[in-house]
Amino acid sequence: MRRALIGLIVVTMFFLFSANALSKIEVSYSPSKPKAGDTVKFYLNTTANVSSAKLWIEECKGNQCFLPETLDMEQAGPGNYVVEYKLREDATLVHYKVNVTFQNGSYAETKVYEFEVEPKPQSIAEDKTKETPGFQVYGIVISLIVVVLVLRRLSR
Repeated sequence: MRRALIGLIVVTMFFLFSANALSKIEVSYSPSKPKAGDTVKFYLNTTANVSSAKLWIEECKGNQCFLPETLDMEQAGPGNYVVEYKLREDATLVHYKVNVTFQNGSYAETKVYEFEVEPKPQSIAEDKTKETPGFQVYGIVISLIVVVLVLRRLSR
C-alpha cells in the first residue's frame, strides 16, 4: 500500500512537471519584414498555464551585436502575450527568444530565433543633413580677407 502511494505521488509529480513540456509555445512577430527603426510586435501563444513571459532580444549591425535587452510581455488574453520593441536605426539582424515561467514554478526557454532587418530608405533631405558643415565658412572667410586686403591697398 505504501509503495503504491509513493508511486502515485511520483507519477503525479512527473505529470505536473511534464505537462508544461508538452504544452505548445509559439512565438511570432510582425511586420514580417521590418525595416531599421520600425516598431516590431512580438507574440507568444501557449496552451500552458503561464505566470510570466519575457522577451530576450539582441540587435546586431554586421558582425557587431549590441547588449541584449529583456522585456516583460503583457497578457493579451488567455495564453496570449505581446510586447512591442523599437529597432535601432542601424540594426541589420535581430536574435530573440522567449523565457516562460509556468504557474507551477517550472521554467522554459524557446530556441533563439533570428530575422534580418531591411535598411531604412534614406531620403534626399536626410542625405543633406549628413553633409559636413564648415566648408562654406572657409570660402566666406577667405573672400572677406581678400576684400579687406584689396580695400587696404586701394586706400593707400
